Amino acid sequence: MLLGLVDVAILGHASSTELGGASIGRSIGFASLSLGIGASSALEPLAAQAVGAGEDEQAWHALVATLKACTLVWAPCALLAIAATFALEPIGIDRALVGPARAFLVAQMPGLLGFTLFLTAKTYLQAHRVTVPALVATVVANVVNVIVCNALVHAELRAFGHSMSLGFRPLGALGAGMASSVASIVMAVWMVIAAYRRRPPLSPTRPKDAASTKKVLRLGMPIGMQLLTEIGVFSLVAVLAGRLGAVAVASHQIAIGLASFTFMGVLGISGATAVRVGHAIGERRSPRQPGLLGIGLGAAFMLVSGAVFLTIPELLIRLFTDDPNVVALGVTLLRIAAGFQLFDGVQGVAAGALRGAGDVRMAFVVNLAAHWLVGFPLAMLLGFHLHWGAPGFWWGLLVGLFLVAVFLTWRFVVITRGPVGRV
Repeated sequence: MLLGLVDVAILGHASSTELGGASIGRSIGFASLSLGIGASSALEPLAAQAVGAGEDEQAWHALVATLKACTLVWAPCALLAIAATFALEPIGIDRALVGPARAFLVAQMPGLLGFTLFLTAKTYLQAHRVTVPALVATVVANVVNVIVCNALVHAELRAFGHSMSLGFRPLGALGAGMASSVASIVMAVWMVIAAYRRRPPLSPTRPKDAASTKKVLRLGMPIGMQLLTEIGVFSLVAVLAGRLGAVAVASHQIAIGLASFTFMGVLGISGATAVRVGHAIGERRSPRQPGLLGIGLGAAFMLVSGAVFLTIPELLIRLFTDDPNVVALGVTLLRIAAGFQLFDGVQGVAAGALRGAGDVRMAFVVNLAAHWLVGFPLAMLLGFHLHWGAPGFWWGLLVGLFLVAVFLTWRFVVITRGPVGRV
C-alpha cells in the first residue's frame, strides 16, 4: 500500500489533474484485481490446513496450482479493466481526467499480475510461519518505486538537492503506473524465489488429493467476488467522485489511500488469523478462540489508527499535496474515515477467520447486500441528491462497513459452535 501512497505524494505535488486521473485508473485496476486476490486467497485455507495436518507436500502443490490460477484470472480481468476506461466520459467524468486514468491503468497492468503472485507466495510462506521475506521484499520494492516513480513522473533524477534531466518529457500518471509495475514485479520475483527455497521434499508422483487449479478457482472465486463487491463499491465511488471535479477526486484518493494504509495492519492480523484458524482445523481443534482473538486485535489496532486520523488530519493530508482546497476537503474525509476504522478492522479480520475455515460464500452475500443494497444507494443519496458531495459518499460507505462487520462476526461465531471440517 505504501507503493500507492508514494505515487499519490509524487503526483500530488506535480499536478492535481494527473493525480485525479491516476486515482481513477488505480481504482479501476484495484477492482479488476479482486478476482486475482480471491484466487491467491484460496491458498490460505489450503496451505494452512495442510501445514496444520503435517502435509507440507500438499501445501506446495496448492501453491503451484494457485500461481497458475492467478495467471489465468489476470488476463481477462486486465482487458475488462482497460475497456472500462472507455465508459468514463459517457458517465460524466471530465475528459481531462480520462487520459491520465487510462495511461496509468495500462502501465500498471503487468504489476497487477505481479502483485497477485506476490500475495500467493506470501500466503504459502506465512502458512509455515515465515513472514520476514515479505517484509524485505516490500522494503526493496518501495525503494525501487521511489526512485523510478520520481524519475518517470518528473523526467529527472533527484538526489541531495540536485537534479539531472533524463531527456524526455515528464510522464505523469503514465510514469507512476510504470513505476508501480516495476516495483510489483520486483516483489513477486523476490517472494516466488523465497517460496521455492522453502519447498519440501516431493514424492515422484503427485498425490491424488493434491489441490488442482480447478479447486483453487472453486474456493477463490467466491472470495474474489466478495472482494469485488467491497472494492468495487469504493472504486465506483472514487470514479463517480470525478463528476465533482479534480479537487474532490484528489481529496478522495489521498484520504482513501491513508485509510487503506492503516488497513494493511488489519490485513496482517487477518492473514495471521486465517493461518491460526486453518492450523486449528488441520489439528482438529476448535478454531473459535484464535478467530475471536484476531477479530479483537483488529478492532484494537483500528481504534488507535482512528484516533490518529482525528488528532492530526491536516498534517497527514499535507504530506501529499499543497493545494489548499484539496487539503480542506481531505481533512473532512479523513475525520469520517476515523469513524469507520473500527468497523473496517472487525470485518477485515472476520473475513480472514472465515477464509481460514474455508467458509467463503457467506462473506460474498453479506458484502453484496450491505454495500450494494444499503451503503452505495445511501452514498448516492447523500452525495448527489442531498448535495453533501464527497463527505456524503463516505457516510454511506461507513454504514455498509458497519453492517458487514456485524454479520461476518456473527457468521464466524455460528460456524464454530461445533467441529469445522477441512476444505
